[in-house]
Formats: sequence, structure tokens, C-alpha cells
Amino acid sequence: MLLPFSFVYRVIISLRRFYYKHFSAVKFPVPIIVVGNITVGGTGKTPLVICLAEILKKQGYKPGVISRGYGRKCKSGSII
Repeated sequence: MLLPFSFVYRVIISLRRFYYKHFSAVKFPVPIIVVGNITVGGTGKTPLVICLAEILKKQGYKPGVISRGYGRKCKSGSII
């Protein structure tokens, strides 16, 4: 019953991937790890980021964490 919606979803995701692959304007000289999903809260994203940062530090990397911040008042991002 939901099969037609899955095709629509697949087309949308394919277009999105194509756009980001071919028209992405920002290229970073360092690896980027993005932790996030559609769910707003309660899925363990913050503990995962803390764990990843600690693991990377132990391996000699200098991780930086940038948080967009859900529900923030200011327009600019915050760097933790």
C-alpha cells in the first residue's frame, strides 16, 4: 500500500544526492562527520558526539564540534 510513496521518496532522495554531489559549493580540506537525523531529540546524538570526540582525541586528532542548536535565539551558529 505504501509502495508508491517509496518510489516518490527514492526520486526525491536521488535528486537531493545529485544536487549535493554536483552543485555543492563548499569543499573542506578536513574530514567532516555529521551526526543528525530527522528526530529532534532523545535519540542519543549528543552522547555519540562526545564519544566520537573522545575517541578521536585519543587517536591524536583535534576534533571540533559545531552545533547548530535546536531552538536557539541567535541567528549565528555556536562553536563548542
